[in-house]
Formats: sequence, structure tokens, C-alpha cells
Amino acid sequence: MTGRNIGIELRLADPITIGHPRDVNSEIIKFGVSSPFREGDKAGELIELHPSEPLSQACVTACQRWGYTDPSLFALKFSEPPGHYVTDATRRNLSGKLVMMIHSAAKVSQDIITKLHDSSSIIAGLKELSAKASDPTLAEVFVSQDGLNALLEIIEKDKIGEKEIALQYAFQSLLDIIFNSVHATWDKIQGPVLSKILNYINSPRGNSQERHALKSALQVLENTVMSGVANDQIEKEVTLPTLIHHMSHPDRDVQQNVLSFINALLSKAESTRRKHLAATLNSKSYRASVLNHVINRAGERPAETNHQLYVLQTLLLNFLDERKLTPVDPQDQQALNRIKDLCRIAFDSDSGFFTYNGNSDANSSGKKDKPNYSRDYRKLGFKNEVNPALDFAQTPPGILALDCMYHLAHTHTEAYNKLVIECAYRGAGDDFLLPFARASISLTNVLCDILRVGEPPGDQEGKFYPFFFQHEKPFEELFCICAQLLTKTWKEMRATVEDFDKVFDVVREQIRRALDIIPQNFSAIQEKLLSLTFTEITRLRAQERSSREEGELQAKPIQELRQKLIPEIQALIKQNRINFLISGTRFNKFASKGLVSTSANTLKRVKEKFWYCRLSPNEKTFHHGDCEEKASPMPEALTNKLPVVEIKELLVGKDCPHMKESKKNRNWPFAFSLVQEKEPLRSVDFIAPDEKTYDLWTDGINAILGKEMVSKEAKSDLDILLHMEIKLRLLDIEGLSIPQEPPPIPPPPPNYDFASFTAQVK
Repeated sequence: MTGRNIGIELRLADPITIGHPRDVNSEIIKFGVSSPFREGDKAGELIELHPSEPLSQACVTACQRWGYTDPSLFALKFSEPPGHYVTDATRRNLSGKLVMMIHSAAKVSQDIITKLHDSSSIIAGLKELSAKASDPTLAEVFVSQDGLNALLEIIEKDKIGEKEIALQYAFQSLLDIIFNSVHATWDKIQGPVLSKILNYINSPRGNSQERHALKSALQVLENTVMSGVANDQIEKEVTLPTLIHHMSHPDRDVQQNVLSFINALLSKAESTRRKHLAATLNSKSYRASVLNHVINRAGERPAETNHQLYVLQTLLLNFLDERKLTPVDPQDQQALNRIKDLCRIAFDSDSGFFTYNGNSDANSSGKKDKPNYSRDYRKLGFKNEVNPALDFAQTPPGILALDCMYHLAHTHTEAYNKLVIECAYRGAGDDFLLPFARASISLTNVLCDILRVGEPPGDQEGKFYPFFFQHEKPFEELFCICAQLLTKTWKEMRATVEDFDKVFDVVREQIRRALDIIPQNFSAIQEKLLSLTFTEITRLRAQERSSREEGELQAKPIQELRQKLIPEIQALIKQNRINFLISGTRFNKFASKGLVSTSANTLKRVKEKFWYCRLSPNEKTFHHGDCEEKASPMPEALTNKLPVVEIKELLVGKDCPHMKESKKNRNWPFAFSLVQEKEPLRSVDFIAPDEKTYDLWTDGINAILGKEMVSKEAKSDLDILLHMEIKLRLLDIEGLSIPQEPPPIPPPPPNYDFASFTAQVK
């Protein structure tokens, strides 16, 4: 056996159970069962259900106790909302609850189907179905018993006519069944059935139209569109003006469902149809309907309505994505003409040359020179003076930037002229001029980023801006307002061309903060942007940074780190104070003749007389004595000594001997004394030249004597150094959120079957 390694692996043959042995009886479910079919007010029965027993055994037990002959007709149902049937997936929730034993889903479904086939009880059957179809168990059984086809036949063949209440039951039942049954799909809703639903939507009956029926019908159509079936039929048969009419319905839920349906149509339509829908939705009449009946309506809008408005806003904004991603062709004559038009409007010339401050490009004979487009392009801020269309070749923002500039020039000509003049003629040199064309291209990009042009709408996030429906071209109008903000911020920052990116960081934040307040109109945006000056942005940044850092420092893990760092920082401060004492300090000399207090009644400074005190490098002795002005004598040159071991205590302020004996000088704020233990008591008395020297000396003496440093300077240094040390240690996790509580330690495993032990035997 010597010299040989024999590996023996010992594995656990049987599972090891940690703690108490498994109690099989603890897994038995105990619950109460009552039934509406029982006579009288008898209490429910306590039922015990073993894990190995089927759920139906509970009904068998209850039926045996109550004398019911056929348990298959019954099933358990939760009493608590939503009151669904108990299934194998939810049986674990039975423990300790009182549930109802009612007719099974199969029997209830069959009874409803029987009513649906009887013309005299169709409405009663639809009412019962609409009340129970939200239960997934019943919906599944109803579909399996061919109940869905019966329901579709009722709608298709007008077996209920135009009775509003019956239509409400039918549409709601249809919606719930397809939602809750895995075997029912939206492709069932097409052809004649879909036409009937569309006909109901296209036949408005005013405010008297049953809101529940209208709401359910709109939901059915929305889900049908989103599923991708029968979209062609819906697009052909639905009339957008009618949907816009339904926007005036007094019920908020109906308005919300109209918006949801419109959003579904807009998102699923093919390109040509989508553009046609967008043009209609952007029309003045539609925008007025949304503004008057939804946005400006009295009362608070539901959150879901706001979300649907945000989705519609995003879908319409995304039509700009194509322009944003389309570069301008350098040979595009239309684009070149628009750029020349920008120059003509900017410089007030129909020929392309300047006329500014009364000076025109006319020769001595009074005739106009040929247009100098290169100069105009340069003054307008284009990079490429030969073919400025190349400036729009980068995507994003592509041709969208040219659209915005053109809108500003033609819609707000006076403001455009003023902006160009401010950008092209600052009078402080070319470096201080804002290149307007380049800035407009960057500004368009910033707006696209902030408004997320081209991104699909989020499920929960996103902001709706009411001003969006107040103008036919809201993006371009917002650009016009922000262009004026840009020139204003450029001047406030005294920026040069090298500061271009810095200016846009500020402008981006100004726009973001202005939109964060959800302005109701363009005037509110403009007013908010005017208040967000560069100075205000700087102040807000500093305030938020301070608040964020303060919040981070209050987190429990940071507080624990702080407590661990305090002794280390205090030791550092202590060493700093001792080093200061070793370096020594020159003090003014007073009439008490130096260091030892006398019985003089006053303390009077002696002009041009000084004394020096310093601690020895071994920190055992204070050396002191007279010195010359501006002198820093070495310890060996100082004649007097005070061993640290002979110091009895440190006295400060009015407790100092030279302050007590000096009647007229008791308010010296920076006096301190070192009292010796020897008899008679003697002291070395100091008057520091300033508060900082006083704090450093008293801290150093307390440190030497093993006492706490209590000066303001010590507390300030501790806070500053702690803050710096914590910030340095947090650099590696910058951007991560610090939890207030540490994550919980996971519980131990129920057994250690996975464990194995390996022994090496020689």
C-alpha cells in the first residue's frame, strides 16, 4: 500500500433530510365546503383532501354527507373574487378557505347552450354566459361543446335583432370566450359575423347607444385587427369618420376603446393605407374632436386613455422616420431649390445676395451682381459651401432637418430672419458665430431622440403631450420654438464653435425638462424654456447631484462603510495634527514675559517679540523659546523644554491661567495652556494668531494626551475625508443603484443529496 494513492469516493446512498422528518399528514388540504342548493342555513362541511386524491373526491365526499346522488354534476368554486372554478392548478389555494359546491362547468355550459337554441330564452342565455364566460374553465368547456359556433350564429343571423342589452351580452361573451379559451381564436371573427359587428359600429345611435355593447364591440374589432385576421375586410368596411364620431361619446371607456381600435388599425395597415389613415387622423376635424372631447374634457383622464393617446402620438410621429432616414440626394433639384429659398428668405434677396444694414451687393454702376450662393451658404452655417445638400446626407436626421428649416422659414419668417441675423452677425469674430444650418441639423436629431421618433410605443412607459393635437405639424412647430432657445443658450454660454457639443448637452436638457412638465400647449413650452436659462440648468444640475449623493450616502450599506472608515480617517487626522506640532508655530509675545503666567493685571502684546514652540520628532518633548521674526528654529535652538509626561491637562479659553489673571483680556478666543503636574503648578500659555492654528494645536495636544479631538476643524476634516474616501470607493459601481437592505441569505437546501466526499488514502 505504500506509495500508492487509492481514491475512494464516498457518496450518500440515501437522501439526508435536514430538520424534522417529512410529515405526510401536513400535506393534506383542509377546507370548508358549502352549497347554495342545500336547504336551510346549515354550516359548511370540513373536507380533507389527500394529495393523491383527485379534486373530484371532495365533491364525492360532500355529496355523500348531504345525500346527493350524482357528484359528477357538481364542482368546486372559489367564493372570493374572481370566483372561478377550482382546478388542479389552483387546488393548492384551497387550504383554510370556504368554497362553494355548485353545478359543474359542463352542466352550466350545456344549460346555456340549450337556452341559446331556444328563441324565447336567448337573451337569458346570453346574460348568463356574459356573467360566467370570464372563467377559463367554463369558456373551455363552452367551446368544446360547440357553444362558440352557436353564439356566432346568433350574431350572424340577427336572432336578437338590434336589442342593445342583448348585443351587449353577445359581444362581451364573445370577447371573454376567445380571451379565456385556448381553443378559440380570433380567426373565428370574420365574414358575416364581422360585418354585423362593423355594422353596429358604423351605425351610431348618439349618446343613447349602449356603452357596454359599444365598448365590447370595439374591443372585439381591436383584437381581431391585432391578431392579423380579416384586416382587409375591416379596413374596407370600417368608416373612420364614424369612429371619430364615437370619440364624442360621454363614456370614457368608449373613448379609450375607440383610440385603441384606431391605434390597432394604424399599426397593422399596409404602408399606403397607413399613410391615408395618418392623413385623416392629422386633419383639423379629427384633431379638434380629440382635443374637445378627450383631452380638454373636464375631469381627470384615466391612465389607460393617456396611454392610448401616447400610442397614437408615437404612431403618427413615426411617419417622420422615413424622412429621418432618407438622405438628401446631392442632385435633387427640389432640395437645392429649397436650400436656395432658405438663403433668399434669410438675407432678404430674391437673387441670392446679401442686403444687410442697407448694404447690398451692387456694383458702382448700380447693377446687381450675380448671386453669391457660396457666401450665403457659409453665412447660413452650411459646412459644404459648394453643394449644401451634402450636409443633409447623414442619417439621421436626413431630409427631415431640411423640412424643419423650411417650415421655420416659411411659417415663422420674421423669427427665422432674426435667428439667422443673430447667428451670422454677432460682431465678436467667426469663432463666436453659431452655424445655424449645422445647429438645425443637430437640433432635429435631438428632438428625434427625445420624442423617440422611429421607436415602437412602449407597453407602459411613454408620455403624452396634449399640444401634439394642436397643430398639423407639431414636430416642426416644436423645432421652431427650440431653434430660438438654441440661439439664446448659445449667447448665454458665450459659446464658440468648439463649444458646440457642450451647448447641445444643455439644450437637450432644457428641452427634456420642459417636456417633463407635460405642457398643455406650445405657449407653455415656450414659457418653460425661457425660464430654463443656462444659469438655471447649472443650478438644477448641482442641486440634483447633491441630492443624489446625499441619498446614496444615507443608504444602509454606505452608513456601515462610513462607520468602518471613521477610525482609519481619525488616525489620519491625528497624525496630521502631530506633524503640525512637530513643524512648530511662531507665537506673538505678550507682557507676561514669555511662557509662564505672572500676576500681571493685563496682557499686552510686545511688538516685534516672538517665541516659538514645537514638538520633538519622537513626540516626547515640547521645545519652546524666544525667536526672531520669520524664524523657524530647530528644537536644539530652543532653550526651554516641557516633557509630555509632565503635562497634567490642557486648558482653553477663560480657564487658562493667563486669562483668569488678566482682568481686561478675558475674551481672548484663541487662548490655551499646558499645565504641568509639578508643584508649584506652572503652565505654558499660548494665544494662537487665528482659529485654524488654535484648532490644530488643541487637536494635536489632545491627540498626544490620548484624548478626543473636538475642534470644528477636526470635524470638518473628518467629513471631507470620509466623503472623498467613500466616493472613491463607489467609483467602480457608478450608475448602479445601492439597495437599502442587503439581499437575504438563501435558505439551506432541504437535503444534501448532491454532496459527495472524496478521501485520498495512501
